[in-house]
Amino acid sequence: MNKLLISFGVIGVLAYCFPTMQTQAVSIKSNSSNTEETIEPRTAGLITRCTLTATTADNKLYLSGVTAASSTMKSIGYKDIVVEYSTDNSHWYTENDDIDDLLISNSSTYSLNNYNIAVKGGYYYRITCNHYAKVSTFGSSQTVGNTSNSVWID
Repeated sequence: MNKLLISFGVIGVLAYCFPTMQTQAVSIKSNSSNTEETIEPRTAGLITRCTLTATTADNKLYLSGVTAASSTMKSIGYKDIVVEYSTDNSHWYTENDDIDDLLISNSSTYSLNNYNIAVKGGYYYRITCNHYAKVSTFGSSQTVGNTSNSVWID
């Protein structure tokens, strides 16, 4: 009888510890004009929407994007920003990985609009980064990797 009670107790504890909500992996959607990459996490996480777009004007590289969270975060934004270049739009190399993180406090959204990044001409360029959200100083956090479209800089 004691073994039976212990067995039911262990099964109960294990059943209670496992999450019952199903989650799916992050999917990447891109529109047909390849001007913007959008990641829409379908997990039960903090980040609800994130976009990253590279544009060019006057032979300069500009970064625009959105990191949106489910509620007000202690910290939200973009981390591990890397500029990559290519001569053939297929093989990518690191141009600059020394860009400071772009984070703000106490917000549910951080939007970038034409953040200027210095590059030399004659290459294709794209940006990679991690969208980031953190609930509180000791709370949970989430990062979602993203890569922008590529643009040619003369």
